[in-house]
Amino acid sequence: MSRSNVEPPPIPFEAPDTLLDDGVQLLQSLIRINTTNPPGNEDVAADQAAVWLREVGIESEEHDAAPRRRSLKAVLGPDNEDTLILSAHLDVVPADPSQWDHPPFSGTIEDGCIWGRGAIDMKHMAAYGLATLRHLAREKAVMKRGVKLILVADEEAGCSLGSLHIAAHKPEWLRGRVAITEVGGFTIHVDDHRIYPIQVAEKGFVWLRLHIKGDPGHGSMPHKESALNELARLVQVLADQPFPFRCTQPVADFLGAIGDILGFPKGAFFKSIGNETLSNFVLDKIIKIPDKTRVFRALLRDSTSPTMAQAGTKVNVLPENATLTVDCRILPGTDPKAFIEEFKTRVPGNYEIEVLGDGPALVMDDGHPIIGAMESVLKEADPGCHPVPQMITGFTDARAFAEVGVPCYGFSPIWLPPDLPFAPMFHGHNERIPVHGFRWGLATLHELVRRECL
Repeated sequence: MSRSNVEPPPIPFEAPDTLLDDGVQLLQSLIRINTTNPPGNEDVAADQAAVWLREVGIESEEHDAAPRRRSLKAVLGPDNEDTLILSAHLDVVPADPSQWDHPPFSGTIEDGCIWGRGAIDMKHMAAYGLATLRHLAREKAVMKRGVKLILVADEEAGCSLGSLHIAAHKPEWLRGRVAITEVGGFTIHVDDHRIYPIQVAEKGFVWLRLHIKGDPGHGSMPHKESALNELARLVQVLADQPFPFRCTQPVADFLGAIGDILGFPKGAFFKSIGNETLSNFVLDKIIKIPDKTRVFRALLRDSTSPTMAQAGTKVNVLPENATLTVDCRILPGTDPKAFIEEFKTRVPGNYEIEVLGDGPALVMDDGHPIIGAMESVLKEADPGCHPVPQMITGFTDARAFAEVGVPCYGFSPIWLPPDLPFAPMFHGHNERIPVHGFRWGLATLHELVRRECL
């Protein structure tokens, strides 16, 4: 059997079609609400979510951090320190329709997938939460523990008008035993093994704008001291990743878990990704697939990515000023303020730094009981699979939960075929989620909620 024809597991736990069909329709409807951030306009999606919940007798609360930047809270059962929280963000990143096979805000179903911006990141989790609460309400389920749904604004721009604003102004919204958000519970195919990472850590971030100085001049008399030439030099320095290799404990645990699954000798090579001497050889010569190797490299250092540049005002004038925006992602153990000072040393140049935003890396307790519950439902939903701990390269709303002392883990399950390029769809073109994989994931998360709350 070719890898592209791997047979998916059946929908588990005898999940009813009423639940699954509702989830698909909710996801399609959410995708069709354009919540591109900026400007966000999450109020439209939050208001629609309130309508869907009201249809089954669930009332919700809303919080506006700024005009049209709305978040929503809804609870079924008790709302206290023992509540299980499901969290998703409503905003999405921009999408260029000319680069998509299907319109990015259509929610169309083609080729066995639901297409649209937010299908993976992360309106599918919002649809999971809404469908689960609606189904439990229709069942008139008796809740031994409450389940709370938090749908937030502004995650894609740093959370300041979403979960972090809630943590500062409505901390009771985030009260609970544990929270579940993105990214985890999706299928990774390694040889004949199916691996499901559960997010227990995430990198932090430091967003910088470099104000670059140079000497002006006439375009007919070029010189190397213009701000644009300095910008180009800095871009190359940053592209070469000036920060050192460092294998943190969450990454070592991830590599070790998969290495043990693969066994000798492949497992030994896989674990060697965390060895500074051998890492590049294994990635370049053995794994080789860019979509995979770039993820591992990002997990093994504080990273720097130039993302926006601006310079010049006239075709025949050498610019004396330029700006360069840099997205830096930092490992556990790296202090954001200390990182900025080290950045100045490792990236020397004629510039001044403006800090646009920052947040520390997070590492959660991988012994929390919810981890065992997640592993159990995964092993039943896809018999023979292997759940493993994971650190992600981005950040999530888990930061806000950490601020109020609530542990938050990434678990938004999806069954994925081996030929679907999952990681590149985060902020990439042609974002989509397999219909069967979505239904499988909804059934799995719904079962987790039932076991924890009923």
